[in-house]
Amino acid sequence: MLTDPDIDGVARVGRAGDWSFAVEYGDAAGYTEAGLRAVSRDGAEAISFLMTPWNPPSMFAYYEDGIHICSFGIGEETRRWGRESDLLVPALEKVGVLPGRQACDADRQRGQRLSMLAIEEHFGLRLRKRDIVAGRLPLFRVRER
Repeated sequence: MLTDPDIDGVARVGRAGDWSFAVEYGDAAGYTEAGLRAVSRDGAEAISFLMTPWNPPSMFAYYEDGIHICSFGIGEETRRWGRESDLLVPALEKVGVLPGRQACDADRQRGQRLSMLAIEEHFGLRLRKRDIVAGRLPLFRVRER
């Protein structure tokens, strides 16, 4: 589908507890500032994980009611931004990610898993990889034009 010139991307959607989710492929619009502001309008909350294993760091962002609340790079949690940039500091401290320290390569993946755990715990969000990768989910074509 992504080779079709009229299709910019696709999104698979589903539910995980009280959260709805979309996994985007191709030119993803949901992780952009405009996309997150739109998805989180009218009191909704939006969490974005932009996974970029080919070009670290992967990014986390949280928006509520169209407002950027907090963001940071996974593995670079000491550098945070947004209206409440320190919102997840207690959760990150609880799992041992903060205070920041230089991680060696062997420890980097463990630190990233701990950061994801802190985010999941704080928001009560559980996305099981098998449900996303192998699950049968509705698929939507995304057109930016």
